[in-house]
Amino acid sequence: MIFVSQSRRAAVSAVLALMVWSVSFFLHFFWEMAQVPFFSGMAEASHWEVVWLCTRATFGDANIAFGAYALGAVFVKDWFWIAKQWRLSTLSVYLGVGLIVTIIFEYWATGAGQRWNYSGLMPDVPLLSIGALPLAQWVVIPIMLIYAVKWMFLGWQISK
Repeated sequence: MIFVSQSRRAAVSAVLALMVWSVSFFLHFFWEMAQVPFFSGMAEASHWEVVWLCTRATFGDANIAFGAYALGAVFVKDWFWIAKQWRLSTLSVYLGVGLIVTIIFEYWATGAGQRWNYSGLMPDVPLLSIGALPLAQWVVIPIMLIYAVKWMFLGWQISK
């Protein structure tokens, strides 16, 4: 259980927000770099162009993850939900937001938005007409994120 005095609540909330966003950025950046071969045109791009494209995508990923965390917090009316025992309903909101945003954005980006195309290596999700790796990203990374942030946040609280 996390007990935070009213005078420290804003500062502790900000630290947790920074942890969620920065750990998300770190994890998503590695995923983005690992899936480079699954997108068209990336093999021909310069190293720094690929790094820049992946960094831009990662900013979006981290913002989506932070929004999903915040909506989970609104759902349970507790900003510190990550530090407590997780409820299936909270996890469903948290994971569902990321998945829904990803499905909509990937569908648009590879269709009408013309933002990117998949290479022949990308496994397809036929019913959704999107790549399997971006969808898997929003299952694997958010789960890794909540475990990592819970561990970091509780460790930070104990050290205080």
